[in-house]
Amino acid sequence: MIWITLGIIITSIAGIFLAQHIEKHRSDENHSICPIGSNCEPLLNGRFSHFFGISVEKIGKWYFAFILALYTASLVVPLPLWILFIGLSSSLVAFAFSLYLSIVQVFVVRRWCTLALFSTALSFLVLVLAFLGYEKTFIEFTYSHRDLFRWVYVLAVWGGTLITTFHAGTFIKFLKDFKISKREEKRLTMFSQVAWTALGLAFLAGIGLVLTDQWREIVDSTSFVVMVFVMGMLIVYEVVANMIVAPWLIHLNFEEGLSEEELTRHAFYRKTAFSFIGVGVVSWYSLLLLTTFDWFSYSSLQIFLIYVGLIIASVICALYLELIISRKSQLFQKKEL
Repeated sequence: MIWITLGIIITSIAGIFLAQHIEKHRSDENHSICPIGSNCEPLLNGRFSHFFGISVEKIGKWYFAFILALYTASLVVPLPLWILFIGLSSSLVAFAFSLYLSIVQVFVVRRWCTLALFSTALSFLVLVLAFLGYEKTFIEFTYSHRDLFRWVYVLAVWGGTLITTFHAGTFIKFLKDFKISKREEKRLTMFSQVAWTALGLAFLAGIGLVLTDQWREIVDSTSFVVMVFVMGMLIVYEVVANMIVAPWLIHLNFEEGLSEEELTRHAFYRKTAFSFIGVGVVSWYSLLLLTTFDWFSYSSLQIFLIYVGLIIASVICALYLELIISRKSQLFQKKEL
């Protein structure tokens, strides 16, 4: 086990040096931050370079420093089980955050950052080593604290549902009056990041519940498959609505003299935004209902069809609302002229 602990320590030191390298060179004018020539500037200096106002490299440095201190201390004194579990949980969260940045690279920036990939690899290596070295300890703690996973999951679902409701209201207000301030833009970004955090916590806590479901109460339930599908839809909603559509609409808001092509794209993105707002709100509330109530009297197919029906209805209602708002806006603009 000592060799695994040393592996975690060495990996953490590498992660700290990587974060410091990014922090030192991120503002270089020639963008020579990547040692093999890849262009990391769009990710490290763009709108996704901060999370809750903290730069991503600082988050990474603090994480690796914490892991380094934790496992170095474990070589000197025996640590309580709950502290070691915090270390594994932190590794899970860090790897999930790395996957979030990978989603940004694939669907938003559309450019690979080698340094971000290195960071993801280091986070994954720490996670694997931490689990392999303390597997029995973690399994024992997980089974004895299953209620903790349940509470984290429930709170994350409630939090995600509430924040998405507020987010949808703010976003629709922006789409309604075609105006948004820098302050409102920051608020939308904060809502999106909180929603990602809630979704990540719900996913990780859900994995803990499934792994400790020795009586198969969750896995064999009729709502389990639908809940997994709903979580997948929430990931799609966050990527499309909050990472692709919203930034483009906000960018257009600060531009003047739009061309016909840009106006056409603006109308398309508006409709897409309204549709996915409906998908996101319905999905979060569906997940909340599936979490809160028992659905044993319904089959998985019935629950799935109900969910799909709600999605279709929400999209139709959202597009109708967008049509009404657009017509009112056009009439208002004609009166001004």
